[in-house]
Amino acid sequence: MSDTLLRQWKMLRLIPRFPRKIEVGALMAQLEAAGYQVTRRTLQRDLNDLSSVFPLQSDTRNTPYGWSWSADAPTFDLPGMDAPAALTLRMIEQFIPTLMPPTVRELLGPQFARAKAVLEANPTNPLGRWTDCVRVVPREMPLLAPKVNAEAARAVYQAVADGKRIPMTYTPRASEGEGDRDYEVNPLGLVVRGNLIYLVCTMWNYEDIRQLALHRVKSAVMTDELASRPPDFDLDSYIEQGEFQYPVGPTIQLKAKFDRAVAAHLYETPLSADQAIDDLDGEHVLVTATVRNTLQLEWWLLGFGGMVLVIKPTALRDRLSGIMSNASSMYGAAQE
Repeated sequence: MSDTLLRQWKMLRLIPRFPRKIEVGALMAQLEAAGYQVTRRTLQRDLNDLSSVFPLQSDTRNTPYGWSWSADAPTFDLPGMDAPAALTLRMIEQFIPTLMPPTVRELLGPQFARAKAVLEANPTNPLGRWTDCVRVVPREMPLLAPKVNAEAARAVYQAVADGKRIPMTYTPRASEGEGDRDYEVNPLGLVVRGNLIYLVCTMWNYEDIRQLALHRVKSAVMTDELASRPPDFDLDSYIEQGEFQYPVGPTIQLKAKFDRAVAAHLYETPLSADQAIDDLDGEHVLVTATVRNTLQLEWWLLGFGGMVLVIKPTALRDRLSGIMSNASSMYGAAQE
């Protein structure tokens, strides 16, 4: 294979897709770093020749001038994309788009389109039907996803990827009636919970960790200032501590009387590694488990209504009893 062909092949791989572009000088430097010595005149001639065959475009509107693939240019696969690779891309597009930065989703757009075309080209391949046969449904009450400011979200995703501090305007839930607030945010990670996306972060130079809902970010601006990060912070450890279950106290030993029917799923999906289920009578069982004391635990128990009775701890039992008594009073008053 000739050096010219190898160089031009390398050039095609270095040119980004619109709206990004690469200036001739930068392209020449990257080619030289890869071992290809070429003059600026030769490089410009190669670009002109290749643009007559491939959908390349030269942007001369704003300096620095640059070259890019057209936004709708098809993806060229060498070797060709096979069905398993195409299915993987289709599953990513269908099920985890919110986990990728917007810039990455845009870059993968042609790959997604190519993957769809590969699977549709052979209707007899069973892999082509897979995305029609698989769905993810929420366990909780399904709610419509909130609207997210696209430009603000783009800045937040980029700040997370680059580890940069980001000034933002945010609307806290507790003060929605008081107007927006301006924060200096140090991003630590993103967590998807149902149809909501949370930014785990610190603010200014403090080390207490906060959670900001992405849809409440009204505006955000990228900076070059490195974000400060608490020592030894780990996103997995933070989540495992139950921070997204809204803790209200230390770990507890839960003892609760369940109707046998509603406890059936706990045999297969236990509350904890030390869970025990003991028969009480023909209609009830006693469930014992070490669990985190969280609002999510309370909401889960309340969801069973009168089919669950918390026995211990007494503080939790009394709290749930008070909530249910208040609810009963409200419904009773509404009937008067």
